[in-house]
Order: sequence, then structure tokens, then C-alpha cells
Amino acid sequence: MRVLPTIFVVIATSAAANAQNFGSWVEADGHFSLGYTDRVPGGDAFLTGDATLRFSPDFTGPFGFELGVYGRTDALDTPHETYGALTWDIGNAGRLSVGVPRPAYDGFAVSALEKSFPSLGIDRTGTTRSATTFGAMFANWLPYGVGFSNETDTFRYAVSVHNASNVDRTATSFGAATEIGDWLLSGAVEVVWGGASTEVSGKLQAQNDFGPVTAGAGFYSPGAVGGSDVVELFASVDPIDRLTLSGVIQVPVDGATDPTAGIAARYGITDNIALSAGVASDAGSDAVVNAFVDFRF
Repeated sequence: MRVLPTIFVVIATSAAANAQNFGSWVEADGHFSLGYTDRVPGGDAFLTGDATLRFSPDFTGPFGFELGVYGRTDALDTPHETYGALTWDIGNAGRLSVGVPRPAYDGFAVSALEKSFPSLGIDRTGTTRSATTFGAMFANWLPYGVGFSNETDTFRYAVSVHNASNVDRTATSFGAATEIGDWLLSGAVEVVWGGASTEVSGKLQAQNDFGPVTAGAGFYSPGAVGGSDVVELFASVDPIDRLTLSGVIQVPVDGATDPTAGIAARYGITDNIALSAGVASDAGSDAVVNAFVDFRF
């Protein structure tokens, strides 16, 4: 079922309408990318998305509803997860979400690979995202649960618990991000249990502005999925207005596979729409290219 294009239309249309008519009771956050890559024969054209739409009309008071999506669709496959949750804003104390909320793990230390090579980034879900999301996209998990999040000017955090009873797995995750001087530090941990085993995943990311260059590093340990630990290095620079040049490399710590590395250029047509193109080596493969239109809101 091609759910991703449908949700794209719903969220993108609502985001545009929100800016004109709905005022503050519709909030859209995230991005969609429509493009081309020669990495997978037969799956050249792709649409990826990582976005959330929240409805909170005045007559519902502190209560609202969120609809979200993360994933990719192309001619070969549609790996994706959809989110839907009832929310309760508890004053300044935070937001409670019940239903199928986003795992807390996914909102922190997001891989730089997803920004420049979104289709490839989806295939790294098992390394950089939660086991809950990976299970829903690739292992037929049907998770439901509860989440809580809060933030201040310099600190934000989230916690969530999901249960996928059809595969007898439960996952809890916690994530946090803070600013310390010019540094942005972000990280998360996830514990998954069920049956006779318990697994743990964790990740950390740090980035800073070094003059004209923004650079950082991340470490991903996907123990709950059983993948290899990975170190990610990334950097970007804006040589002229609206143009960003970036590079990213992911190196498996165990050396079992070759690094994945790429360079890309992004040109902002408006504050919300940009064109991006790049070339990458995917774990030792021949060079692959991707180009896409990126819509952020």
C-alpha cells in the first residue's frame, strides 16, 4: 500500500494552507524529498519523508492529534512507518502522546547522511534510528505506545515506550539534546526486550560552528538491531548565499564493510524549497548519484 505519497499530500497541503488560513492550530514540521538516484536499478525515482502534522484547534483546549511519516517510496518498495497519536499539552511541563507516537530515540543525533542522501539514509534506518522504527519498516512490527517530551531554550528531552505484541517485543527509549557554549550535543538510548533476550542501542552526536564551517561527529551503536557500530563525520560550508556544500562519511568500527561517503551541494530556492545533488560511494560500491527537490517546513 503506497501510504507515503498519500500522507505527503495531506501534510504538504496542510502546511501550505496553515501559512495562509488556519493560524496556529495546524503545525507542520519536517521535510519531503522528491528525486532520482542510480544506486538501485529500477528504483531510480524516489520520494522520502520525515514529517509530522499536528492539529490543535482552540475548542479542544490542551488536546490535539498528530499524524506523521518516516520512510521512502519508489517503484520497488515502500519501507515506511506512519505515526498517529492523541496529544495532551500539560502547560509548561511538556507533551504527552498516546497511540503510535514517534520513538524518542529517533528525534536525537539524526544522521547527517539523511540530509544529503535521503534515499540511502532510509536504508541506514537499522543503524541510526530506533529498533521500533526499523522493526515497523522491515520486520512487520505493529508498535503502539506512549511518549512524553519537553524543551526549554537550550535543552530538550523525550521518553517513549512501545509494545509490538505481534512479535513479543517492547522498547523504551530516552533522548536528550543541549547547547553548551557553541556546541550542540545530542544522544539517545533504547532498550528492547521480549522473549529470552534484552538488547540495547545508543548514539551520540556533537557539532559546532568553526568559523565558516559547521562540522561534527556521531557514534551509533545499534545493538538492538544487531548491526555494527558506526562512526559518522560530517561538515558543511556556505561559500555564497543560499549555496551549501557538505560532506559525510560513515565508517563501521569493526571494519567488516567499507565506509560510505559522499559530497553534495544544496541550493535554496526559497526558505522552504531547495535543489540538492551529490555523489557517494555506498560501502565500496561504484559511485552513485542522487538529485532531488527538498521541501522543508
